[in-house]
Amino acid sequence: MLTDTVVTTRKGATIPAEDAVGSVPPFRAAFVRVSELGDQLWAIAADGRGQRYAIRAIESPRLMETFAAGEGQAVTAVARLFGGNSLAVADAGGTVRVFFTSRQPAAAAEDGLEVVAAKRFDPLGPAQPAAVTAIAPSPRSRLFAVADARGMVRLLQSTNQSEILGVESIGSERLASPPVGLALAGREKTLLAADANTVVSWGFDVGYPEVTPASLFGRVWYENYPLSVHAWETTGHEAFESKFGFVPLVCGTIKATLYAMLFATPVAILAAIFSSQFLHPRWRSRVKPVVEMMASLPSVVLGFMAGLILAPLVENGLTTVISAFFVVPLVLLVGAHLWLLLPVGWRMRLAAWRFPIIGLVGLPLGAGAAWALAPLLESWLFAGDLRAWLDGRGGSGIGGWVLALLPLAAVCTAVFCSRVVNPWLRTVSRGWTSRRAALVSLLVFLAGVVLTVFLALAAGTFFDSLRMDTRGGLLGSYVQRNAMIVAFGMSFAIIPLIFTIADDALSSVPDHLRSASLGAGATPWQTAIRVIVPAATSGIFSAVMIGLGRAVGETMIVLMAAGNTPIMDWNLFNGFQTLSAAIATELPEAARGSAHYRVLFLAALTLFAMTFVLNTAAEIIRERFRRRSHEL
Repeated sequence: MLTDTVVTTRKGATIPAEDAVGSVPPFRAAFVRVSELGDQLWAIAADGRGQRYAIRAIESPRLMETFAAGEGQAVTAVARLFGGNSLAVADAGGTVRVFFTSRQPAAAAEDGLEVVAAKRFDPLGPAQPAAVTAIAPSPRSRLFAVADARGMVRLLQSTNQSEILGVESIGSERLASPPVGLALAGREKTLLAADANTVVSWGFDVGYPEVTPASLFGRVWYENYPLSVHAWETTGHEAFESKFGFVPLVCGTIKATLYAMLFATPVAILAAIFSSQFLHPRWRSRVKPVVEMMASLPSVVLGFMAGLILAPLVENGLTTVISAFFVVPLVLLVGAHLWLLLPVGWRMRLAAWRFPIIGLVGLPLGAGAAWALAPLLESWLFAGDLRAWLDGRGGSGIGGWVLALLPLAAVCTAVFCSRVVNPWLRTVSRGWTSRRAALVSLLVFLAGVVLTVFLALAAGTFFDSLRMDTRGGLLGSYVQRNAMIVAFGMSFAIIPLIFTIADDALSSVPDHLRSASLGAGATPWQTAIRVIVPAATSGIFSAVMIGLGRAVGETMIVLMAAGNTPIMDWNLFNGFQTLSAAIATELPEAARGSAHYRVLFLAALTLFAMTFVLNTAAEIIRERFRRRSHEL
């Protein structure tokens, strides 16, 4: 730089030609192409044999593999497509195939890559195939033009494996012979074709060829991928291949809605039943306005609390949180049975204070019991380290099956007790005192708990013996922002809606139904479950559907607590991305009028269609419930 002397250096190597081996003719490269990064070289002979070299060290190229570029036909044209290492290879039969390297399990090359024929474009006339004479790739996308010996020029799209348009190049005021050269303009608005004497051009507007129903909802084999996949990935380097698959976003939307509703719906409905049927009016007048005010909390506040406050806390105490799902309800149910053991006078005096007792005594005891039992559960079920177990490092699959099957086992036990044990007890308990009946009820409940755990362990052992594991399905590696955090955060937005509407529906049941049931000798719990709830089914279902609509369209909570990773799995401890979150994050950065911009509007239309179908089905079901309730 100081002397203005220009110094040039040249590095390279010579790849010697291969001699004939037996009946195999010598390899003579007719086409040589280099990848965009300059790390791979393809040499293809006219007879269809191909070789791939690694040239990252330019002075010592290494042969990685040989491959068949033709299907028994002579190769007539080769072009590297825009973006990476996709190679369009055409043969004398008119077939065009797109090759690229990807990591395959059976790859024999030293670098672990293998050349695969991922896309295939058949000739227009299979009965009389014509050799391809020229290929021209687009300088800005995976679009390329192909001309054959009959003079037909086709515009093809590699990503979607689709034909965009075709035009005849031979004729009056056109070419006199098949094209020998093609070129696509930089803005993909003009196509040039030339023979030995003439050049013709066509103007066209391809629109958005990378967006088709197949690419939105089907599997696509993208460049460098080992197989066809559903993928959503819209940003990257200049030569990036956009992936507009809606399936990961739809799955993420369903996943967020499902887990949020599974957590929020039972809590909200049971709270509404307790509030409308059992809670003292003085406490009900205080609790219901507070819960209703929860619905006014902004979604961004809930998302902030879930993503930045709740997520680290749950990560640090994951075992305690999981054990609390089972231990806290167990402690509350045990407390309910112990309540029945109190003298009638005490129960009457404390009846108005049941809600404070649950909140100030029952819940703290349940949380303390969950914290105390968490290390034991982690040791028994997860080999002493839950995070390592989730990552697949040690431990059997029994622990995961126990967690997954405990709710189902509890339902089976409850059905067994209600259908078999309770009718038998009613026949033998005549003449028992209330204290004795309450004690027997407690013993039956404890026996049911033991039976539930035994059923879950037995089923878990059975599935584990079949080499089935919840890891990789319902459970898996833990990330801080995941579906469980979203379910917690979204439940604060859903529970107030479901609770308020369900409580109003239960309270609006005519008093004569409640009075008739109590007068016939039914207990308040039997009246609530067998009379009040069936009569209010239409309103309860409407409450659930309104909560579902809120969950499907929720944006900020998912955006801040889900991690925004478009992954297709049902792992409770993994992140995801929803349609609404994708629209919120990517629309401000999408170029106006681009394929990405229009696809985001199509995502909004897809979200609208999903909610429309759900609401239509919900209205049909609600009408059936309403007609049944009117018959009462």
